[in-house]
Amino acid sequence: MKYLGWLLTILLVAGIYYTYRTRYLPLREDIKDLQEEISMWENVLKGEKGVKGERQRFATDRFFADNQLTPFAEVEILRKFDMRNKGIEIYITAPRAFVRTADLLKFLAEQHIKYRSLSLYVAIDSVERFEYKFIN
Repeated sequence: MKYLGWLLTILLVAGIYYTYRTRYLPLREDIKDLQEEISMWENVLKGEKGVKGERQRFATDRFFADNQLTPFAEVEILRKFDMRNKGIEIYITAPRAFVRTADLLKFLAEQHIKYRSLSLYVAIDSVERFEYKFIN
């Protein structure tokens, strides 16, 4: 009984060390590798397009009603689309993304919003999103 405390302490330390070596270190290495890969891909994408800032996202439920731009959407476009940049990239995904894209292009043409470079990325998908980013 005299050495029971020491024996439990040694077992506890050995258990913690075993858990650290077998669980924590491999997980930490995986996370570190993933962080390096993510930062590498972010640098590649920023280098390719000369992106200014991050993507900006609009709320699709307030932005589109029956695949048409809402008045809120029109005001937001006029407020947020900065004409001082060379170009803009617009990302639209929805079940009927081409209808939304046509309505957006019609609105941009009606408002005489023109960029030197306008890239549209349209995808038919069940997930709805509407994002943009400016190009220097």
